[in-house]
Amino acid sequence: MKKQGFILLSALLVGNNIFSQEVKDSLKDIQEVIVTGKAPISKEKIVSKQLENRNLGQDLPILLKNNLSVVTTSDAGAGVGYTGIRIRGTDQTRINVTLDGVPVNDGESQGVFWVDLPDLASSVSAITIQRGVGTSTEGSGSFGASMNVETQKPSDTPFFQTDQSVGSFNTHKHNFGLGTGTFFNGTMKADARISFVKSDGYIDRASSDLFSYFFNGSYTKNRTQLSFLAFGGKETTYQAWNGIDRETMKKDRTFNSAGAIYDENYNIVRFYNNQVDDYRQDHYHLSLNQELNDRWNLKSTLFYVKGKGYYEEYKQGALANYKLANVIIGLDTITHTDLIRRQWLDNNFYGLSNQLSGHYDQWDYEFGLGVNLYEGKHYGKVIWARNFSDSEINHEYYRNKAWKNEVSGYAKALYRVDKKWQLFGDIQYRNVHYNGHDLSGGESVYKNGGALNFSKNYDFINPKAGASYKTKQGDIYLTYGIAQREPNRDDVLDNPEVKSELMHNVEFGVRQTVEKFSYSANAYGMYYINQLVLTGELTDTGKPIRANSGESYRTGIELVASYQFTPKFQISANSTFSINKNIDFQIETDAGEVKNLGNTDISFSPNYVGNLVLRWNPAENINLQWVNQYVGRQYLTNEELKNAKLDSYFTSDLLLEYSPNWLNIKNLSFKLMLNNIFNNLYESNGSYYDGTAYYYPQAGFNFLTGVSLKF
Repeated sequence: MKKQGFILLSALLVGNNIFSQEVKDSLKDIQEVIVTGKAPISKEKIVSKQLENRNLGQDLPILLKNNLSVVTTSDAGAGVGYTGIRIRGTDQTRINVTLDGVPVNDGESQGVFWVDLPDLASSVSAITIQRGVGTSTEGSGSFGASMNVETQKPSDTPFFQTDQSVGSFNTHKHNFGLGTGTFFNGTMKADARISFVKSDGYIDRASSDLFSYFFNGSYTKNRTQLSFLAFGGKETTYQAWNGIDRETMKKDRTFNSAGAIYDENYNIVRFYNNQVDDYRQDHYHLSLNQELNDRWNLKSTLFYVKGKGYYEEYKQGALANYKLANVIIGLDTITHTDLIRRQWLDNNFYGLSNQLSGHYDQWDYEFGLGVNLYEGKHYGKVIWARNFSDSEINHEYYRNKAWKNEVSGYAKALYRVDKKWQLFGDIQYRNVHYNGHDLSGGESVYKNGGALNFSKNYDFINPKAGASYKTKQGDIYLTYGIAQREPNRDDVLDNPEVKSELMHNVEFGVRQTVEKFSYSANAYGMYYINQLVLTGELTDTGKPIRANSGESYRTGIELVASYQFTPKFQISANSTFSINKNIDFQIETDAGEVKNLGNTDISFSPNYVGNLVLRWNPAENINLQWVNQYVGRQYLTNEELKNAKLDSYFTSDLLLEYSPNWLNIKNLSFKLMLNNIFNNLYESNGSYYDGTAYYYPQAGFNFLTGVSLKF
């Protein structure tokens, strides 16, 4: 399909059936906050049913890839393992993610590592995506979007379910879940799930071995509900974040340089078989949901997250940086040697989240107060070195620690002026204190001059206001908001003078449903001061490096629509047309001069993203979907370098679900997902280092198939 034809079709019929579903579900759950559900903001709600037919083992970001303004990527190339999501060109470190209102973003990197929560989609009730500033919530500031993941509540009736799937690249998922139903005089119930996901990956050795669990139990009596949620995962993935340069990719698209061991002529002789990322993360939530009276409801959640793991890596010709003494063998002194290192993370995250919501007359209120503490330990060990005895290795070569304390609060109000007009106000305060200490007794200077001993304090006030007008078929809304947020740990270590970010955001939209036709249009403008944009470079553990870009902006229009031709056939699509620019972007040349490049494209920010979906139900128990996505060109850096860009790409997937009623089993379904059916060769992510671009090739045609059973 040609680019022009796809854009024209998406522009004429831009949409998705999210809007109609969003209106139906916005206040469905007793625990969903009233003001947020009604706020005049750009948002969409994805319910679990919309994820089920493609939930065959791929990570949650990949399941969301066809939503509005969303671009996703996979290090391993097939959607299992390390995956990422960008919304409006904004990367994962700047997307606020909460789970049942509890912060999920890592305290230091501010990212969300979905690989640590495999098969989370099997325990999701709904996902609400707010684009732009959105409404105030717990956790890191939203600079492009926010996502609230709502988990499934325990079932009232006992059940057993299982999902089994297999597919390309030796991918397979085995999922088992059960529920007790209500017991103890109808006051208690509990659900549990375990999942095993494995894949060899499309990229060489980019294997994933994932395990996850989920438990949700509750006690409800009168107006009180007490619940305990425990979930987490263990992952071991072979590293695949180096990418591939263009010349190598022409010869071998699946080449992976991670773990390569070279001879004296720089020829690869073998690969280290344990070049892995090995990490475990566990989450615990204890929640009280108390209906105080007919007008007020209080929800308080005490939470704890434990994470621990390491990156293991084979290093050739190393010595000086690892505190290994020189060894004398015969008449020669060994000053460099091969070694294996492990870089450890040992993290604890504690907090208390409170939301009080209520209504009185024409007013809806919501108040939030949250406190949390993040403790991150970083240390490295040499676990083997050539020519060194066991007594001389397995020691620490660095250790440092960081603490991050946050206190935040917000107040929201929605006032119904009359039957048509609503006014909305929201103000948030965040205080963040962040400090780090070098505990190794050695050098305290990081690679680019940043000190491991640092102390930062930030105070942010983030106001938002909006209005909406109800029409016969929908509503029209206008919102303005300010967001501010602190840099992350790598930002501080890379540049001691790094600045916090500020964004002004305006959203203006209309949402309408006329019989079989639903549509929405949203125009947005996001103006940034000191936006931390991706430079294209990566840390030695694959994390993107960011830098302040001065002034910049993102502006665009998002179009959504859906038309139900017949009860059995629907066509829907969405499109985002945008301009994303750094203003008077400056760089420092090798000669030390500052050069102004003028207005340049912000990295990893395509000017067009569009999706087209056709749904057909030829029979009551058969569901067919044809899902298409087009993503425009992206630059890997902010200098608009010709040798550092991702070409535009188009993908097309087919989904088939058959649900027979065999032996009166009502919840049996067979699923087949054919990905990239036209076998297009494309790259969805990349990096740029020392004049060379590195790319992340994605799989050509591949498939997943599975069966689901519940009784």
